[in-house]
Amino acid sequence: MELFRFIVTAGTSEIPVVAVAENEEAAFRVVDQELDHTLLKLPQIDHIALMQKKSISKKGSGFAILPRERFE
Repeated sequence: MELFRFIVTAGTSEIPVVAVAENEEAAFRVVDQELDHTLLKLPQIDHIALMQKKSISKKGSGFAILPRERFE
């Protein structure tokens, strides 16, 4: 399994999404499902960008999520 970090752009909003999946294709499906389950009204999605990908080790794995302007 791998841990993926995405930025979803919807108009002027950016939504960080973290997904666990076997591969990138499955991770994008997880992002779509999570947006459907989390948001009451799904906005027009402009772009979904994969920002980071990490293998999950037995000790675990994680991301520090900072505002985009600070690290990109």
